[in-house]
Amino acid sequence: MITTWRLLFPINGANLLCTRRLATTQDSIVSKLKRNIEKDILPPKPKKPLNAFIQYFLSIKEQLHKEYPNCTQKDILKKVAEQWTQVDPTIKQNFQKQYMEQQSVYKQKLMDYKNSITDDQQMLIQNQLIKKEHALERSQIKQKLADLGKPKRPLTAFFLFMQDNKMLKDSQVSQKDWMKNISKEWKNLTMEAKNKYTAEAARLTEKYKTDIKKWEKNMIQEGHQDLLKSTLKSKRNTNIDKHKE
Repeated sequence: MITTWRLLFPINGANLLCTRRLATTQDSIVSKLKRNIEKDILPPKPKKPLNAFIQYFLSIKEQLHKEYPNCTQKDILKKVAEQWTQVDPTIKQNFQKQYMEQQSVYKQKLMDYKNSITDDQQMLIQNQLIKKEHALERSQIKQKLADLGKPKRPLTAFFLFMQDNKMLKDSQVSQKDWMKNISKEWKNLTMEAKNKYTAEAARLTEKYKTDIKKWEKNMIQEGHQDLLKSTLKSKRNTNIDKHKE
């Protein structure tokens, strides 16, 4: 469904940026996934204290926004960084002292937090992490397959109908309401009118079957057999068995 939706409504710059971010290192992404898992299934984790510079920044941020209302957050931060180099050493020491005190409290809270986690929660974390790692792997593979020119699944009869009508969408109508209206129109469409889209969907499906077979043959010839669906399924099953051991 999501893939079909993207065919109808191509990704914008923000989505493209998200896609590019998938290229970050595996270790970094897995670490982020683990933090998200802990947030979902564990008690709130103690937050790290803010360093001396950030505490100083927060203490004068509101004042600077009033003095420079037209400055962006980036410009404000730049001004704070410049001021920080000229701040009285005594003031800096006070902020640093606050940070060290908060850091000491944080370490104790973190130790208590880790000791409070049960074996069952640890097991749950591990299982959830494995699932999210697999989801991430599938997402990265999907992007690689697209880069290698894998044919896209064709639209269904309904989505072909929706594609024909999307240019007529009233900008004042919400996406949700438009989808509801277009679904009602499809339901009330005559069988003769529907047959036009059904026949086109069938033609595209047959073309897709031919194209995907040709593409898979090329992938094997080019040494990309490890990316084919059957190979990936076998690999995932092997990895699951290893984790169970």
